[in-house]
Amino acid sequence: MLGDDLKFCQRCGRKVEVVSVSLGVQGVERLRCSNCGAFLDEAVADEGFRDALLSDSQEIAFSDDSIVIPTYDTVMVAGYRPELMNIIVNEVSRKNLARSVIPCESGEEIIIKLIPDLSSDTGNQINLLVLDVPMPYLNGINAAIGIRAIEKTYPKHGLVPILFLTHKPVDDTFKKVIKYLAPAKYAGLGPSDTPKELIPRLDRIIALLAREGW
Repeated sequence: MLGDDLKFCQRCGRKVEVVSVSLGVQGVERLRCSNCGAFLDEAVADEGFRDALLSDSQEIAFSDDSIVIPTYDTVMVAGYRPELMNIIVNEVSRKNLARSVIPCESGEEIIIKLIPDLSSDTGNQINLLVLDVPMPYLNGINAAIGIRAIEKTYPKHGLVPILFLTHKPVDDTFKKVIKYLAPAKYAGLGPSDTPKELIPRLDRIIALLAREGW
């Protein structure tokens, strides 16, 4: 029987209809997504970050229009169509999350721009990568795997944190990838790219990133 109320599915990244199922001899009732089949109480990668992101708590809301001291020096953002890229870059800049933001069209471009930073004696100026998963030529997951392989040749520099900010739902394979690529996290873009719905969600994500210890 479909539930009367929509519930948020962490895998789908949106509110969905749910079904109630009875499990085991005890008949334990659990809610399951009618779209992907995931249980709504199923554990996901990086519980703390995602739990705070999906919570209705106002504790992570901004009290003003900016972060007083930028958390990051440089953030690279890659793989989004122009309209969405502009919204993401503008919000990161407006909220003062980083001193500079570098937009990239593809995974290749982000790798090409990251290598000089890693090879520099004053490297790690780029200290956060925000990636979509679908990208032309080299998708975000493959780009991230390539980045981690390249970073091994520069042991003096720490691994650059990666945030997969994407519409792609979190399945079991994606969870394993995120764990393998640590420090890496996931945040769903939600069901809509309209500024009215997307900007408040981005602001919550930025608020979390501002206090994230990786």
